[in-house]
Amino acid sequence: MLAVVALLASLVPPPGPVAIEVTSVAGTGCPAGTTTVAMSEDNQAFTVTYSDFLVQGNGSEAKKSCTIELELHHAAGYTYGIAATDYRGFAHLTDKARGVVRNSYRFPGFPTRHSSREFQAMSDNWHVTDTPSGIAHGPCKDRKPLTVETELKVTGKGPGSFLTMDSTDSSVSSTFRLSWKKCAE
Repeated sequence: MLAVVALLASLVPPPGPVAIEVTSVAGTGCPAGTTTVAMSEDNQAFTVTYSDFLVQGNGSEAKKSCTIELELHHAAGYTYGIAATDYRGFAHLTDKARGVVRNSYRFPGFPTRHSSREFQAMSDNWHVTDTPSGIAHGPCKDRKPLTVETELKVTGKGPGSFLTMDSTDSSVSSTFRLSWKKCAE
């Protein structure tokens, strides 16, 4: 029971506000001004919203990617890792095409977390949740930026096939749920 109480106490976010700063955005999937990042009010997650992340196959392979580097500013004595990530978008894939969503996130000098999902023969919204088998928390003393990379790819001979992480009538987002950890004193 004591171990459970200690674990739950370590998952509580740090006291005070948590601010998120985007230090860089690059890639063919996120041209300037098309990506926003916001911290949740409870400091338990941040959301990346894309307004122009679309890849169209047109009968051949096509891909686009987006790399975002972030810094979280929070009270000393805490660190965080990614507990789970929700990705959403829309896919229109003919019988002869497939779409792939690849993601990774990492702190410099720490293991990279990768995930990949494939879609085939569909014309609908998609939603996937990536839950890592183990959470890699960032360093406690020397804070490092978090790098989030996302790639959308369409392959196959299906003309008119496309995959988005956005929508024509509203933006669609990726939500990164955080796992906070109190650093050892």
